[in-house]
Order: sequence, then C-alpha cells, then structure tokens
Amino acid sequence: MKNNKRKVIFDCDPGLDDALALLLAIASDDLEILAVTTIAGNSTIDNTTQNALDLLHFYGRSDIPVARGNANPILGNFSIGAHVHGQRGIGSVTLTPSTAKEHPLRAHDLIRKLLMESDEKVTIIATGPFTNIGLAISLYPEIIDKIELISMMGGSLNVGNIGAATEANAGNDPEATHILLSCGVPIAMFGLHLTYATQIYPEDMDRIESIGGEFAKTIADFNRFHFQFYKNDLNFEGDPSHDSCAVAYLINPTIFTMKEYNVVMDLDGKY
Repeated sequence: MKNNKRKVIFDCDPGLDDALALLLAIASDDLEILAVTTIAGNSTIDNTTQNALDLLHFYGRSDIPVARGNANPILGNFSIGAHVHGQRGIGSVTLTPSTAKEHPLRAHDLIRKLLMESDEKVTIIATGPFTNIGLAISLYPEIIDKIELISMMGGSLNVGNIGAATEANAGNDPEATHILLSCGVPIAMFGLHLTYATQIYPEDMDRIESIGGEFAKTIADFNRFHFQFYKNDLNFEGDPSHDSCAVAYLINPTIFTMKEYNVVMDLDGKY
C-alpha cells in the first residue's frame, strides 16, 4: 500500500520554537520525517545537535536520524541566540540525554542522499539559518528537481529582529539565503510579518500544563521561557510561534492566505 504521507527533511537549530515545531511535525499523521538536520543559530552546533537528539528521545522518536550541520555560515560567523533561548538553547528545561548517536554523514550530504534515494519528491522544512540547504544545492545541483517544496521560517516583508529589516535566519547566512531563494524550488515563506501575529498567550500555556504530566509541563515551559524575551514589548501579549508556522502550513494550508512575491536577499549590506 502506498504511503500517502508527505516526506519531509526537518532542517533546524533547536531552539525553543524549533522544539515546538518539531513536535507538531512528529504529531501529524500527514508527515513522514526522514531526518532532522541541525545548524547553529539559536545556540551552538554542539547544543542544537544534542538538543535534536534529546528532543526526539523525549518525543519517543529516536528512530529519526540526526545529522550535524555547520558551526558557521558560508561566510563569517553566526550570531547565537542565547539571549532568547538560553545558554543551551532549550531555556530552563532539562531533558534526559539521548543515547542515540549522530548520523555519520554531515547534514548537507545526508540531505543529498535522502533526496536522491527517494522515489518521490521531498519537502524541506527549514526553521534555522539556511546554510545546510545552501551548501547542498551548491554542491549537488542535481537535488533541485527532487525537492517538492521548501517551507521556511525566515525573512520578512516589513520588520526585522537583528536589524531594522533583517530576520535572524536569513541574516545569519545571507549567502545561503540567496542560494535558497534563487534556486527555482517552490518556496512557502513564513516571515516575521506573519509569525509575530501567531501568539500563544499565557492562559494557553497554563491550559497546556493543566493537561498534566511531564510532557505537558515541558511544552508549556518551552513557551514560557521563549515569551520572557517578548513580554515587556507592548506589541506582544503572547509568545510568537515562529517556526511552527512552516509546519502548520503543510498540515493545513487553508489557515494561511498565500501571495506570490519576488523575494531577494540583500548581499550588499544595505539592509
């Protein structure tokens, strides 16, 4: 019997909002996660890779392979988001360490392997800096025809979070972002102009915890720690979901109104 689930590779930098987005993908009956590939961004590459392993263990899916990506962007260095996500990347939560090991291939090589071996096109969910995807496309352009869609959290139409008009995932590796945006693959982009509006309120966090048990409390605590960065800003009454938008679209695209734009990455430093 044919598996009707959409095959996805989850490229991320966990990260509190990545942790919640990963849970959403795992919980969906519509998605089959082929692998999780990690990148630095919300925390160091050591932390994001270990967090991915530990989160999959916590979610009961240690069978999903995890491949380590780059510690740095194509050029320069990452700006690590410890001020938002905590020193380890998952706030105040302590997860039981996973005994699973990293996949022996680097992230961009595993992306190529999975795409070329698949008998159908694969969707990439991208919720961190786009270095792994940029490298994979640059080194192995033959994979472009194997990608159905890139559903990405990044960029913005009118607001930035590491500059007046620059969003962190795009700005942390502008060269990789340029490669992704210009490769010709269909892209569903969820920028700050949208994700800032998808807020989970404190009463929602309390309602999640009231379900009871360690799992519910941990999920609520992910949101609570993330909200600490935003709660003193009058524009935020709740915690913006960010990365979960890129997953939610694949599960139920009707909750979003999509418009076509020509989106480019500024590589001249103007923005």
